[in-house]
Amino acid sequence: MADPTSGAASSARLDRLYAGALALADWLNAHRWAVLASGAPAVLLAIVAINQFVLLGFPNSGDEYVYLYQAETMAAGRLWNPAPAPAELFQFNYIVQEPGRAYGSFPFGWPLMLALGLSLGLPAWLVNPLLGTLTLGLIWCLGARLYSPRVGVLAAVVVGLTPFFLFNAASYFSHTACGALLLAAACVAARPDRSPAWVPLAVGLLVGWAVVTRYFTGAVCAVPVVVLLLRSGVSRPRTLLLFALGGLPWLAALLAYNQALTGSPWRLTLTPITVSLWFRDGFLLRGADILASHIARHLLWTPPALLVAYLVYLRAAPRELRRGAVEWALILMVATMYFYVERGGNQYGPRFHYEAFLFLVPFVAANVFRRVSLGGAPRLDRLAFGAVAASVAIMPVSFAVHAALEREVIRERSDIYADARAARLSNALVLVGGRVGSDRSMAARDLTRNGIDYNASVLYGLDPGAAAQCLPGARLPGRTTYLYVWDDAKENGELKPVTCAAPARPSAAAPAMPAAAPAARRG
Repeated sequence: MADPTSGAASSARLDRLYAGALALADWLNAHRWAVLASGAPAVLLAIVAINQFVLLGFPNSGDEYVYLYQAETMAAGRLWNPAPAPAELFQFNYIVQEPGRAYGSFPFGWPLMLALGLSLGLPAWLVNPLLGTLTLGLIWCLGARLYSPRVGVLAAVVVGLTPFFLFNAASYFSHTACGALLLAAACVAARPDRSPAWVPLAVGLLVGWAVVTRYFTGAVCAVPVVVLLLRSGVSRPRTLLLFALGGLPWLAALLAYNQALTGSPWRLTLTPITVSLWFRDGFLLRGADILASHIARHLLWTPPALLVAYLVYLRAAPRELRRGAVEWALILMVATMYFYVERGGNQYGPRFHYEAFLFLVPFVAANVFRRVSLGGAPRLDRLAFGAVAASVAIMPVSFAVHAALEREVIRERSDIYADARAARLSNALVLVGGRVGSDRSMAARDLTRNGIDYNASVLYGLDPGAAAQCLPGARLPGRTTYLYVWDDAKENGELKPVTCAAPARPSAAAPAMPAAAPAARRG
């Protein structure tokens, strides 16, 4: 038989915890400038520490490396680099090689932001942590404007404790930049007074930058922002016109960028890579499978009760907490991404949902913390608060587990470069044989990382196979050739010099290297 006194004690503890959360929110709001002065540097240092000591400052995905490649190219004042030779030796996923030039194929919005940071003397690894710190402030602002100051600060605290946010903010992925731009646009659109012309102009400018940062995500998540901007109280035709004018410079830049790199203003640099992934054969079953994997990542990388509470409150939220399309951002993203047959490769949580997640948390916080007191609240609200509180409480454990796992993956993937440094190689060519890593292996075409000029003391290329391993050295005289192969049994790689029967000399009649393997899936 249940002990009623035990149940009453648990209920009282829950009530006190709820009251404590509200008291904390009120104190933080009352001292917000002091919190900003001390909290922002603390958050920045925490994210930088994750980048340096967990992610080891390493671009853990081929995507991240290409963003850095594009940023360095832009910082050098150009959109492409001379093509490396031999081209088949130095192929890299998502770097397009054409006769005479090579360029990264991703949207230019995030590389441009990185390039601006580089031009100001900032290291590339610091840009996303700065944007991540800004993101928490923007969530605070958006929650306060849409709901209440309490909701703003509590939503920022929840996001700031989430490994999903922390790891992406410490990475080189473009999601943090896109999310910050969309949140800034939403904060401006949520202003009570939207009549000044600068308001829709600013929203258009911010949304435009988000779209050229992540084309599809920026466009989809812009929908709830625009709906928020157009709520009653403004002239909608005038507001839409000014919004479009704000985004016009980015449209012009995109058309010029496409023209320069693809030869057509209407052809995206990503077209050959992404178009085939939409509505691919079997997309209905594949879409369900991929969606299930994204849901699993939500549960593993965020407070698991958040997603459940979100789905419950989409139906149960009172009318006074409805904010048009803002709370539907995640559903809109999930529904449209269902037809895109790609999991996202390497990622810290369901990264295709990152930007929409930033809109989810304030909505859940507004519902969970809408009461002055939890005493006498309906069972649903008590359960929701208890589940969310317990989920947030386990985030330090979740973070520690993810940190240990990801650090080992990065150690394996960066082993090839560590071995080259340890061996003090100079004027060397390292051929990457097969996949690298035991936990989550990486394709060789994600590891041929040579910067934008291919003149480093050590270059990394694709292994053409045992019968042709002496040919690259013949094409690059003066460099000693080594082969790097991952050993699954030892969970480590091995670097060996390539021994040729006789010194290979390049000649006009020298046979071409075998063609590289087809591009691997996103790293």
